[in-house]
Amino acid sequence: MSGDTLERVGLSTQVHSLGAAHDLGVQLYYPHRLTPLGAEATLERFTLTAVAAALGPVTAGLLTYSTGIRIDTAPYETAYQCNVPLRGSLRTSVGEQRVQATRSRAAVYTPDVDTAISGWEHPCVMLAVKLDRGMVERRLAQEAGPDWELRFDPALDVASGAAKAWITSVRELIARVQRLSRIDPGLATFLAERCVDGFVASTLRLDAPAVHSRSANARIVAQALEAITYSSGAPLSLGSIAEYVGVSGRSVQAAFREIEGRSPMQAQRSDRLQRVHQDLLRAADGTRVHTIAQRHGFSHMGRFSAMYQRTFGELPSQTLDAVALSG
Repeated sequence: MSGDTLERVGLSTQVHSLGAAHDLGVQLYYPHRLTPLGAEATLERFTLTAVAAALGPVTAGLLTYSTGIRIDTAPYETAYQCNVPLRGSLRTSVGEQRVQATRSRAAVYTPDVDTAISGWEHPCVMLAVKLDRGMVERRLAQEAGPDWELRFDPALDVASGAAKAWITSVRELIARVQRLSRIDPGLATFLAERCVDGFVASTLRLDAPAVHSRSANARIVAQALEAITYSSGAPLSLGSIAEYVGVSGRSVQAAFREIEGRSPMQAQRSDRLQRVHQDLLRAADGTRVHTIAQRHGFSHMGRFSAMYQRTFGELPSQTLDAVALSG
């Protein structure tokens, strides 16, 4: 994998003026109006710290303002947004509705209303996630059916369940991207799609998936494995697999539980481990394990090495060393 196939998606920076903070916010998120709150003296020490992952259709960032501020925007139009204060709290409005967001209560902003974020009289660390509208609404229609109607509550409980797991995964995503100077575009797309899948699962209020017969579930699994096996590059998200099969993501998961006794993501991980193994066996001199692992969607080398060792009985470096010795 040559260097020109990789792209930079991580950002970690500090700015020290309102103008620079405004420009950075526009770059990462949306046009907005930024208004300082509190004493004029605090502006002399003003700082915005941003640590973000910019993955095309998804931007996830940790934003820390050193003083109270207010942000006003027009309707987002092209995106959904979810904000979670990880420290402190904030008052915000989604159109005419008011939300007091906290660590356990996120604010969800839809594309069709004005928004205002305020109440940062004290410093606050906010997790801000922007998600492409088209991608979110395709997943919504896929999970809820073609006649779905917008049912977003402006407040989302993130203290438990799928929403809590999604917030944890977004924070891990930001940290992961910071470790990588550059990332394969296919892997970046997979991570963005998985983030959208998690958001949709967290916010939808749906009944249980339709119950399919065992033969129907077997067909679902066969078609999903077809997509997994014959796709190239980075792994597919659950939403992409479900879209290929033509059912909801929950139906794919239920079918795998019945037929395979594992999740579709576990099946895909097994397939990708086999691909890494075959690439290591064919590797040329000078090939790095990290390069091959990332090509197939593994970015955390510690976890990858442990999974590889459990599967093949040796570390990936040992496979590579054995190939070099035999050559």
